[in-house]
Amino acid sequence: MISVIFPVYNEEVMIEELHRRLVAVLSTLKEPFEIIAVDDGSTDKSREKLMALAPITLVMFSRNFGQNAALDAGFQVAIGDIVITIDSDLQNAPEDIPKLVEKLKNGYGTVVGWRKKRHDVMRRRLFSALANWLISKVTGIPLHDFSCALKGYRREFIDGVQLLGETFIFMPVFAHDRGAKVAEVEIRHNPRLSGVSKHHIGEMIYVLFDLLSVKFLLNYFAKPLRFFGSLALFFLILGIGSFGTAVVLKLLHIKNLSVTPLPLIGTMLTILAVLIFILGFITEILLRIYYSNKENTQYMIYEVVKNK
Repeated sequence: MISVIFPVYNEEVMIEELHRRLVAVLSTLKEPFEIIAVDDGSTDKSREKLMALAPITLVMFSRNFGQNAALDAGFQVAIGDIVITIDSDLQNAPEDIPKLVEKLKNGYGTVVGWRKKRHDVMRRRLFSALANWLISKVTGIPLHDFSCALKGYRREFIDGVQLLGETFIFMPVFAHDRGAKVAEVEIRHNPRLSGVSKHHIGEMIYVLFDLLSVKFLLNYFAKPLRFFGSLALFFLILGIGSFGTAVVLKLLHIKNLSVTPLPLIGTMLTILAVLIFILGFITEILLRIYYSNKENTQYMIYEVVKNK
């Protein structure tokens, strides 16, 4: 089965057209499919229009929790062995979905759309190019368009992945870490015909913070004490080095301990090392708590309605 997920937040103008085109495209694939819409606390008539559509599974939030939470909820509800995500503003064409499905059936675990000819303002394109280059370098996955909403996944590579914060654009990275082969396909990108973008250029800087978070999660999530312990050891060595240098200067009658800042620097570095080690130890404990409460989520699903 193919599951298509799209988050909705105040997109009343585009919803019916998107659903019509999704049904038309998915019907040509000659496979069972489901369409999942996650209403992220819309304040316009989006929810009413979604309720009138069929076939559709409508997941309704109690308030606006953001795109990350909406996609996470969609992944939890979806039952298909192939999962496709797409935005609800029709800037991505539903007619490109068969390209992703074909790649997934050819052995790839994740397929990402590449908006090679983007209809966005220049500053957004420039920042996106820089961010994609940086993400590729840090993660080792050579993709051109991590933030493209049109993506496809095989179920086994995303099961159990919990999206926290705003890490949804890094789903291909999580899937790759689980062994998925990642590919990208060139897709169309249309100008926005209605509404306004929910992503602002000023918020894009936080992608860099999310990237650091993802890098840490992939490398040290199961063993955080190794990261913090290594950092603590580094500062401890610096502290001991400062003490040792001060003693040597004293023994050689070059500088008295009272006139050099090295003992103070050594003390501060040693204290810092101890604090970092304690932080790593606490993180280990919190990790155990996380695994014991794995089903906790950052959002609340108000209702799930299935219109067949």
